[in-house]
Amino acid sequence: MTDTCDEMALFSRRTLMVGGVALGAAAMAGAVPAFGAAADHPYPARDAGVPTDKAARIAMMRRMRMRADAGPVFWWFRGRNYAQQGAKLIPMCDLIFGALMDVRPTADGGLLISQYELGFRCALDTGMRAEKLLNPITGVMVDVPFAPVGPSKVSYDANNTLQFDPNMGGSVITAEHVPEIFYNIGDLVCFQTHSAAVVKTPGQLDRNLNDMSMICSPAAEALDPKRAFASAWAHGGDVTDYARWLKMPAGAGSQTLRSIGRKEARYNDMPQDWRDMVAKADPAMAADPMAVLKRAAETYRN
Repeated sequence: MTDTCDEMALFSRRTLMVGGVALGAAAMAGAVPAFGAAADHPYPARDAGVPTDKAARIAMMRRMRMRADAGPVFWWFRGRNYAQQGAKLIPMCDLIFGALMDVRPTADGGLLISQYELGFRCALDTGMRAEKLLNPITGVMVDVPFAPVGPSKVSYDANNTLQFDPNMGGSVITAEHVPEIFYNIGDLVCFQTHSAAVVKTPGQLDRNLNDMSMICSPAAEALDPKRAFASAWAHGGDVTDYARWLKMPAGAGSQTLRSIGRKEARYNDMPQDWRDMVAKADPAMAADPMAVLKRAAETYRN
């Protein structure tokens, strides 16, 4: 897991992307129940019509967050990073992030997921990948690392408990999963995800990460038990310790990200600017996106 994933996360960072786009599933550790206590305490004024049956609710979350059958899933997010000092927000850079996953149901009712994540930072309002950025707190130009995340594998059992090796790229990740909160908003169904994680890397200060997102789908798709893949979009909001490469002095606050993104069924439906950046940075990935899942895992570099 790298800084790019730390800030997001399909997903569930992220994976938001898989376990709540931060993100994501990569921000969790060990065995983390992805189906929380909130499901046992329905709140009719807030989640009317959302399934109260455990299996039905798990199926709904799977079709919204990823898919319930076998196949690829793609998530993208774009947003802005801020330095946060108390209630003061200082814009730092823009971010466009993408993740691809291969989802495979298992015979026991679980899911096996392989994923790869790649984000690019841009100077504010430029839309161009930056290799250096100005640290607005120190006034110093810093190098921006190119740091893909993965490939990594995670699995869910039939109870939607997420399990994976917490040792990733030389770092150890521990996490707490906060139960989802569900909302029925007329013709939309949404649920809020929150993962709190700590990344421990030898020779580096620990990083604390809070990855939050609100994933939404049309109610007609989210609540349809015959549908395996529901269209979905998400609003992300993270609060984390600063990325190490920013070289922030002690006591400089924290960083936060505000983002919006969408789930796609095809690589070619991902944003054109992100695909152009991928083609320039990693032509082999652009030529055969799913082949990256067969690569050796990247090293954590933040």
